Amino acid sequence: MMNGKILEVSKLNKVTGRTYIKVVIHEIHNSTEEYNKNGISWKEEYVLNNIESAKTMPICAEFLDDYDKEEPFGHGESGIKDGQPIFEYSVVVGAFENAYIDDIEVNGKTIRALIGEGYIYEQRYPKFVKWLKAKMYDGDLPESSVEICAKEGYENIIYEDEWKAKGRVPKIYDYTGHAILGIEPADDSAVVLELNKNNKNKEVKGNMPDNKTIIELNEKLETKTNEINQLKNDIKEKDVKITELNSIVEERESKINELNEKITTVEEQLKAKEGELETLKSEFNELKEYKEKVEKEKLINELNSKLEKFNDDEKSCVKEKVEKFNVEPSKELLDEIINEINAEIAKKVLEQRQKQVSAEQNSKIEDIYGDIYETNSQEITEDDIY
Repeated sequence: MMNGKILEVSKLNKVTGRTYIKVVIHEIHNSTEEYNKNGISWKEEYVLNNIESAKTMPICAEFLDDYDKEEPFGHGESGIKDGQPIFEYSVVVGAFENAYIDDIEVNGKTIRALIGEGYIYEQRYPKFVKWLKAKMYDGDLPESSVEICAKEGYENIIYEDEWKAKGRVPKIYDYTGHAILGIEPADDSAVVLELNKNNKNKEVKGNMPDNKTIIELNEKLETKTNEINQLKNDIKEKDVKITELNSIVEERESKINELNEKITTVEEQLKAKEGELETLKSEFNELKEYKEKVEKEKLINELNSKLEKFNDDEKSCVKEKVEKFNVEPSKELLDEIINEINAEIAKKVLEQRQKQVSAEQNSKIEDIYGDIYETNSQEITEDDIY
């Protein structure tokens, strides 16, 4: 044990090119009051029911560098498809051959845990195995995290007492993978317990890398750590910019909402005014119609009053115009009717007077000139007619 952590490099190796590995897949909890950082509480009964899927699940890693394939990062999740998570950014670096439940000491305390044993493909990932060994010799046990999904025939993972944020208990599910991590895991107990490279019975000391190798590994680790920190800083800066942009967007959205409210108010006021205008128009039209009706009646009454001064014979000349006037009365037509009657009367009076003058002229033959003088000197006007 080193720094309160289990440190053991096993001397078991069954197949050339494969490095034996023993891992705590996850801790088993005593009650739902205990759970990992993701809120999962593992119950031994259900772990045993689903343990067969853990015995053949792949061991995976998402590498920071696709060329060196040395240091792992996360799960390599790329999204969700058909309700299941997809891990396209990770690769399979090994597989479990066995899984069982046992009591084991991890981080200075004894826990009940699901343990897996299997192999890392060292021939394909030699630098990764070297990284694992360096971590273990430094007393910094590599951490890991299990992946589970819905069992075949089910759309989702079935939980005891349904899903909840903290203390949810997976009941029906499949173990689908176990990732070696370079970041903080959800279960602090999920660590690599044993690792072996050689198949000869050498002492642990004989398997330790030399100082140069350790220095190189530390330098690479420091470089990778700096890169990760730089990425984190970049993310923080972008988060700050995003926050600032979100603030600007919220401010503009607030102004837009305020303007929209004002527009709505103005539109409502405009609609109210339009309603008032329509009412006024209606009242105006009613008044206009009434005024026209009154004026027409007034004109008709005025004409009738004036026509009373004339007899039927005198009015006969304007019969058609009077009928037209009764349909569409107007001041102009009224004046025209009266003027025409007066003109007709004047005409008849003049004709009658002319006849009288002629008769008088004929009766005074002896004094022709005097009669002619008298007739020519007399002017007939409207005043003479009336």
